[in-house]
Amino acid sequence: MKKKQKALPKRCSILVCVTGQRDCDRLIQTGRRLADSHQVELQVLCVQPVSAGYDANGEELEYLRLTARDANAEMTVFFHDDAALIAVGFIKQVGAIHVVTGMAETPLNGFIDTIHRMVPSIPVSMVSKEGIIYNICPGSADCGGTLTTVPQAP
Repeated sequence: MKKKQKALPKRCSILVCVTGQRDCDRLIQTGRRLADSHQVELQVLCVQPVSAGYDANGEELEYLRLTARDANAEMTVFFHDDAALIAVGFIKQVGAIHVVTGMAETPLNGFIDTIHRMVPSIPVSMVSKEGIIYNICPGSADCGGTLTTVPQAP
């Protein structure tokens, strides 16, 4: 007779996607606030192009890693040329219920469009450099408390 295995509890998290630039700290702050409002964990993802390799800006990544650590989050870095594809896989892996990104000044690579197309049920919050938050909230999803500006440090 086989024993019935207990199903592991499904992980839930807020996923923050950063580019490796120092000013992405505002995204981590926004993600922390969302994670607190949903009472879930916070994950930070950075996907660098393969060509960056050892030339990736280590100081910037270390700054973001420390910012993530201070926000009680784990930061994962991948080297891959299709950042959106990696992000979608990571969304599924960590059970993300909401994604926080920056805003591209021009839609160069369609990162946000690709994520929204591949996982349309996941809300996406885009934080501008000015701290304004724009939300893509699917009709069936709860975007949590309305965020319109980046939370300020106490």
